[in-house]
Amino acid sequence: MSRELEVEVGPTCISSGYCRNFAPDVFGAKEDRKSYVKANPVSETPQVLEAFESCPVEAITAKDAGTGEEVFP
Repeated sequence: MSRELEVEVGPTCISSGYCRNFAPDVFGAKEDRKSYVKANPVSETPQVLEAFESCPVEAITAKDAGTGEEVFP
């Protein structure tokens, strides 16, 4: 069973789009093409983890929704 995560995209986002490519159900694009999280909490899946890792500026952060423990970065 995967855990639930509270995910945020910070202001350092440069709109690379990698996160949206790996997890389009989780990440969307604002008018300025910067990414945002469509809805929290997010299920931890291989695609979501790959999206986190793909961000070239580490703009994505994630915490365990149940414990508040930092999961990423």
